[in-house]
Amino acid sequence: MNAAILTFQFAHNYGALLQAYALSRYLKGRNIQVEIAPYNPEWAQAEYAISPLAKGIPPRRRIRLALQYPRRKKQSQFFEQFIAEELNAGDTFATEQELYQWLDRHDCVVCGSDQIWNNRITGDGAAYYAAGSQVKKVSYAASLGTAQLSAAQKKNMEAYLPQFSALSVREPGSAEKVEQLLHKPVQVVLDPVFLLEKEEWMKLARPVDVEQNFLFLYFLQEDEVLLRWAQTYAEEYGLKIYEVHPTMAARHAGCKRLDEAGPKEFVWLIQNAACVCTNSFHATAFSTIYKKKLLHIPNSKSPERTISLLQRAGITLEQDGKMPLYDLALYDGSSLEREIEKSKAFLDAALREDTL
Repeated sequence: MNAAILTFQFAHNYGALLQAYALSRYLKGRNIQVEIAPYNPEWAQAEYAISPLAKGIPPRRRIRLALQYPRRKKQSQFFEQFIAEELNAGDTFATEQELYQWLDRHDCVVCGSDQIWNNRITGDGAAYYAAGSQVKKVSYAASLGTAQLSAAQKKNMEAYLPQFSALSVREPGSAEKVEQLLHKPVQVVLDPVFLLEKEEWMKLARPVDVEQNFLFLYFLQEDEVLLRWAQTYAEEYGLKIYEVHPTMAARHAGCKRLDEAGPKEFVWLIQNAACVCTNSFHATAFSTIYKKKLLHIPNSKSPERTISLLQRAGITLEQDGKMPLYDLALYDGSSLEREIEKSKAFLDAALREDTL
């Protein structure tokens, strides 16, 4: 079988690239020939540009990029190297028509994971529904990234999701919304990073030169309360705080920012941290895989993503103002293991040769 993956393989974002890697790696382990669609639309080129001379960038952002460019160029190379070597995503195209023609060379397309159906990211187009492709379509762990369906999401889902032979999303709330809209069953599955064993992630991880005892901080949304908890915990246990940010947009007092950290370093930092402090979905996911001590308050823009993940791992988040610390090694992992097996079973069944 020859399968295509349609996802955000271009993003200089740790979670986006690691989930793409995991899905590709898992399918290859099932003796499926896999290619990740080298689709890089114009909105993405502008969003992830580091050069101040790139096309489509507003004037204020050009100034900010010019100031950041020397530092971001170095870190950007880590992401580009990962994309080229681990995702084999080289030459790209930007138009939907080129995408559909490319997809039609395959037996099927797997749409997902990540927030591919969040129109606040992708706009109102239908590319990530593989709308103009004639091949078999399956979604795996697609995320809407929104609490309520927008008009654009409803329009695209009603028009294109009935063409899918198997539908799955990452969050239970998303499944409920899509089922109500389409009157069609939608499976809830785990993010692709859970398809790989932690030993496989350990092989991918690349060491970072840091002090032995450290707290790893990774914010995708500023949170002063969570930051203070990190500082309190680090002081109490004598930990150095290291942080990363994919665009270097943030730097926090008392934290050492690592400016040369790509996806491989990101995995290593979580694996080796004494504690992880984050509001990121994928940092939370890897903390769960490695059973870390986790300081966590959900991202206010899309809290369901981490809440539903931790609930499936048997963890209910604190709401009483205490330190939001969870020792994931203390929780019974059997429920999460069952979810992983269900996710694998869904994907394997959806892609069986006899279902093509």
